[in-house]
Amino acid sequence: MTVETHAEEKLAEVKVILEKEGWLEKADDVVINRFLTADSGHVGHASKRLIKTLKWRETSLPDPMICKACAKDYKSHYLHPVGFDKIGRPVIYSVFALASDYTVAENVDHMIHCFEHAISVMGPDVSKWVWISDFNGFGFRNLNPQIAFAANNLFSIYYPERLGLFVILGAPAMFDALYKMVRPVLDPLTAQKIAFCKSDPGSMKALFSEHFDDELLQWLLNEIAQNTNKQLRSKKKYGGTSITGWGSFDSPEESPCLRPEAVVEGHNMYGTQSFIDFLRAKPLAWQRAFHHYS
Repeated sequence: MTVETHAEEKLAEVKVILEKEGWLEKADDVVINRFLTADSGHVGHASKRLIKTLKWRETSLPDPMICKACAKDYKSHYLHPVGFDKIGRPVIYSVFALASDYTVAENVDHMIHCFEHAISVMGPDVSKWVWISDFNGFGFRNLNPQIAFAANNLFSIYYPERLGLFVILGAPAMFDALYKMVRPVLDPLTAQKIAFCKSDPGSMKALFSEHFDDELLQWLLNEIAQNTNKQLRSKKKYGGTSITGWGSFDSPEESPCLRPEAVVEGHNMYGTQSFIDFLRAKPLAWQRAFHHYS
C-alpha cells in the first residue's frame, strides 16, 4: 500500500489543529499525508496520532542517537540497515542468533535507533523500509510477547506507514504460539505487510529476487549462511549500526563498517559494498538533529 495524497481540505484541517496545539512547524505535508493514510483519512484520529508522535520525538529520542546497550556489549543486538531494495527502500536485517539482550526497553531503544538510521538514508521519494527478521537462534528465551507488542506499538503509533515489508525468515514451530498471541493486536496495515519465508536457499532466492538486486540478494545469502555457522558467527563483533557504532562521531571513516573486524571471510556484516560506499558519503547530522519530523 502506498501513501495516499489526500485532498487539500483534509491537509488544511490537520494544519489548523497542529497550529492550535503549537506543532505546525514540526510536520510538513508529506508527514501529514502519511498519518492521514494510516488513519484512513480521518482528520481527528490522524491529528491526534501525529501530535502524540511529535511530543514523543521531542521527549524520548536519545541525543546523540546511539544504542547504549550495544556500546556496553557488542553482543546485545544485531539489527541494522544493510542496503536498498529495487525501489530504493532501506533493507533492515536482524538475526536472533547474534543478539543476547532480551529486555524490552533496550530492544525498543535499538529499534528506534535502527528506524531513525533507515529514515536518514531514504531518498526523497521513499518513505518505507523492508525488514528481514532471521529466526536462526530463536528459542524459548525469545517467547516474551512484550517485545513484539512494543514493536507493533512503534509501527502503528510512532512510525505509521513506514513498514513496507516484514519478512519472517525460518520461524520454528514454537513461534506459532507467540504469533497467535500477537496477531489479534497487530495493526491491520502492519499485518498485511508480513511475509513468511522458509530458510532453504530456493525459498529465499524466490522471495529475495522479487525485491532485491543481485548484490543484495547475494549479501543476504552469505550473511544468513554465516550466521548458521557457529564458528563464523563467533567472529562477528557488531559495533552498533553502521554509522554510529560505539558512540557519536563526526567522521564517516570512524564508522565500524570500515574497520577490519567488520569483515568475516570477505563478507562485510554491515551491508553490501554499494551501501557501505553510500554511508561513507552520508553526512552524520542525523545523529543529533531531530527538530523536524520527515
